[in-house]
Amino acid sequence: MTQVLNTALRVLLTAAAVAALAACAGGDGDTKPAGLASEPPLEVETAKLNDALLCTPFEHPGRPAVLLVHGTFTAGYEQYEWNYLPLLTERGFDVCVVTYPDRGLGDQQVAAEYVVHALRTMHARSGRKVAMIGHSQGATMPRWALKWWASAREAVDDFVLIAGPHHGTTVASPTALPALLGLGDVPVGLAPAGFFQFDPGSQFVAALNAGDETPGAISYSNLYTTFDELVQPVMPEPTAALEFGQGNPDVANLLLQDLCPARVVDHVTIGTTDQLAFALALDAISNPGPADFERAGGAALCSSLPILPDPAALSDGAAALLDILQRDAAAGLPDLHLSAAEPPLKAYAQ
Repeated sequence: MTQVLNTALRVLLTAAAVAALAACAGGDGDTKPAGLASEPPLEVETAKLNDALLCTPFEHPGRPAVLLVHGTFTAGYEQYEWNYLPLLTERGFDVCVVTYPDRGLGDQQVAAEYVVHALRTMHARSGRKVAMIGHSQGATMPRWALKWWASAREAVDDFVLIAGPHHGTTVASPTALPALLGLGDVPVGLAPAGFFQFDPGSQFVAALNAGDETPGAISYSNLYTTFDELVQPVMPEPTAALEFGQGNPDVANLLLQDLCPARVVDHVTIGTTDQLAFALALDAISNPGPADFERAGGAALCSSLPILPDPAALSDGAAALLDILQRDAAAGLPDLHLSAAEPPLKAYAQ
């Protein structure tokens, strides 16, 4: 994973794009929509939930507003301000970015509350359903929000899930992951709480996938790559797929190498710079149903370059990088949430 982190840093340092975000602050707090009093209450303070959501102005009623959900070890502004956010706003989408706590090291059940609040807020303020794009934990963890909160399901029309370990990952056990990820100072036997929830045998994975894996009137587009070093297995049944082989017309499980055999994309680049993944995501949120390779551009996409920032934003690249570094410094080091076991399931999930 040290190599993955270095790759992420290299991608960040070489990218040069940013779009200004306007804070989605204010509002009336996390009041549940009428008729949904039976939903689990959100335990996180409303002020924290509000501060975690940043949005461009809602001024394009002809398109769905898009929620971007980041992966583990990063923050929303780090992952998306230099790629998906400017590319989507340039194409006429209103975009929000949510940042859940401590770079995803804590209990994913808590992180999911940030997604619930973001979806409720965007649905109410935009007056229309939301499209959601998530990478890694940002693909899997929002499914927890959709499973247990009807108001979250009813707010979403499309969900693009990129490299999500939906059925866990066999790459390493939770207690071995700290070494794999370069966390050499973590005591033996301990790991960040969220890591235990990636184990294929975890209670979290079992509860997440019990019953309907794709609830709601939502189109699900699952994108994954053979070369993902963290989300395994890919064959014969991919952990990144949902309802694999069941023929659900509302679900598309798309292995990038099935579409473009020579495509070399790893866990980081599939969710940050790969043009094919972006084109499929754009197709999914722009059309009815899940992503369609031919409709998105077909074989021509196989020769595409990685995502490049809009040329108009290149002059802001240095300022964007400086801004990201300043925010990282202000945020300080995350709480590692070290634990010897998986967080217990919330009462509503038992």
